[in-house]
Amino acid sequence: MEIEISRYVGFAQKANQIVYGLDNLRKVEGVQLILLCSTASEKMYEELMYISQKNKVPLYKMEYITLDQVLHTENCKVVGITNNHLATQIELILNKEN
Repeated sequence: MEIEISRYVGFAQKANQIVYGLDNLRKVEGVQLILLCSTASEKMYEELMYISQKNKVPLYKMEYITLDQVLHTENCKVVGITNNHLATQIELILNKEN
């Protein structure tokens, strides 16, 4: 599962179809999926729940792998995927595991 998610998030990075950070998620429209790192704070989770419900965007908290591992970066707590097809595939993988 982790490898598949990493692959699709990598595709989003290469296609420049990803939004990094909470501040940017507040500004950008067209986000199709929000991925939250398991190491994020409870306050960030609550704020993202509000944004998710307001914009009708699915929010998933990564439990088995951190976003740092997926993105090969440090201190990344939340990303938004703007490509509908990639967001749908990631969502299918996450739902299949649950």
